[in-house]
Amino acid sequence: MVEPSSDRRAVFRGVISLALHDGNLTFGEKRLITKLAMVLRLDDDEPKMIYDAVIEEKELDKIEIAMGISEKLSAYEQVLETFLIHTNKTDDELRIIAYLRRAFEISDSEHRAILRSLDRQLEEIVHRNVRENIRYELKEINKRLAEVLDSVRIQK
Repeated sequence: MVEPSSDRRAVFRGVISLALHDGNLTFGEKRLITKLAMVLRLDDDEPKMIYDAVIEEKELDKIEIAMGISEKLSAYEQVLETFLIHTNKTDDELRIIAYLRRAFEISDSEHRAILRSLDRQLEEIVHRNVRENIRYELKEINKRLAEVLDSVRIQK
């Protein structure tokens, strides 16, 4: 289950736990985790400390580093962009996106707005043929995300 959270460390820990559910990290998962650590503005030592805590099944010190709504939307958009452009778009990676969407409480309308924003950005940075391919993948990913999102439950 996913617990909605504004705590940067709790979100990062949740993603690490999810990514390690099968015992290994793929290249795409590592990319998403690295991007997430950056956009969450975790201190240099925090990602490893959180990873070690997950591996050793230890609790973290209770230091809540909260995020506002705009920070959550920005973080989600940046990780989603990394997913779309720099990964193989596997179900494991898609689960991370679904997890973040649930943890950050991103609504359907906010998700669609982020997709539109990413689509507009494609106009500026990507060649036309690549842009069309990414748009097609974006539609397919959105369908798969809806399926995966149904299996990610909110813990209340």
